[in-house]
Amino acid sequence: MENSKFLIIGRNIAIMILVFGIVIFRKDNVDAYAVILMLLYIINNQVRFFIFNKKKFIVIGSIILELILSYVCYKNYGGIGFFYFFITVLDGAFLLKGILSYIINGVTISIMVFVINNASISEIISSVSALIILIVSSTYIKEENNRKINAENLYDKLRISEEKLKKANKDLEAYANSIEELTLLRERNRISREIHDSVGHNLSTIMIQLGAVEKIAKQDGEVAAGIASNLREYAKNSLQEVRDAVRQLKPEEYEKYAGILAVEELIKNFTKLTGVDVRLGFTKEKWTLNTDQSFVIYRVVQEFLSNSLRHGQANRVNIFMTFNKDNLIITMKDNGDGTDKVIKGVGLTSIYERVNELGGRVQYNSKKNEGFFLKVVLNRKDMKVKNEIYEINR
Repeated sequence: MENSKFLIIGRNIAIMILVFGIVIFRKDNVDAYAVILMLLYIINNQVRFFIFNKKKFIVIGSIILELILSYVCYKNYGGIGFFYFFITVLDGAFLLKGILSYIINGVTISIMVFVINNASISEIISSVSALIILIVSSTYIKEENNRKINAENLYDKLRISEEKLKKANKDLEAYANSIEELTLLRERNRISREIHDSVGHNLSTIMIQLGAVEKIAKQDGEVAAGIASNLREYAKNSLQEVRDAVRQLKPEEYEKYAGILAVEELIKNFTKLTGVDVRLGFTKEKWTLNTDQSFVIYRVVQEFLSNSLRHGQANRVNIFMTFNKDNLIITMKDNGDGTDKVIKGVGLTSIYERVNELGGRVQYNSKKNEGFFLKVVLNRKDMKVKNEIYEINR
């Protein structure tokens, strides 16, 4: 029962005042009949409140009975008229809803005016005003309590929905991982079949030809030389088939995105292990990065994330890679503790050295309670030259 503490205290105080009023003002007139009526009055409203508070029609019947008992008791034994109807109004406001509550309380006020009609005008007005104030305040308390309960129920539903979403997210993640693993297994199986059908067949042919060369060479060297020449050409063609197969297996855009994919994987694992929220963004236009360049960028991001957590106690990091006409600009910002005096330790020194190897520049800035900012600029021309050198060496 909502507001039960307030209602129990209020009704018990009203009953006590009502009984004391009868005893004090009409103590010579109190008899066994009066005691029985008061007991009926008390039992009726207590049973109504504690047992039948959810049953609308029983509550209405009990209130009507209480109004009759109030009328009889007041006419025969007097007392303070206001407190005869105090509990009735209280229950009418809290136990009934909507228009029915206002009707019952309106009838109660009308009956009270009829019962205490011998009192002075000021007493009648004050009693009616007090009951109206009680009705308004009780209705307001009930509505506020209902809104609170509705808000709590809504919160519980949202919490349950959140838990379901978390569970669904975990299930979806597990499903995605299983699909990824299954796709990987299928791709491995396809590659295995390609190797068996292409490379395996070619190697078997070469082995047979080599066996023939070995036998013929003992009898006729010129014939063996011819077979060996044909075998060399066949091996060359087989090698070209292997290279073509590798190119088909390797996506054309892989090298272009390899560096970013590596950084994304790094961020994914870092977030999973530490709980730090890391956001990665990049421009639509991208350049092709070779292995050395991708490795340097990977290490720079890795070092920044490590320092953000270890030194800055950050819980959010933003990383953005801008591929413009002349430069690749990587900006990294965390929300860690920050510092007014940055000491260039092993981490920053490592970043400087790695970026300098690519002909790039490093800038950083930090303030107390404002996190740490790091900017890496790599020149596109320098990277293009290094790419060309890398391709030649490869």
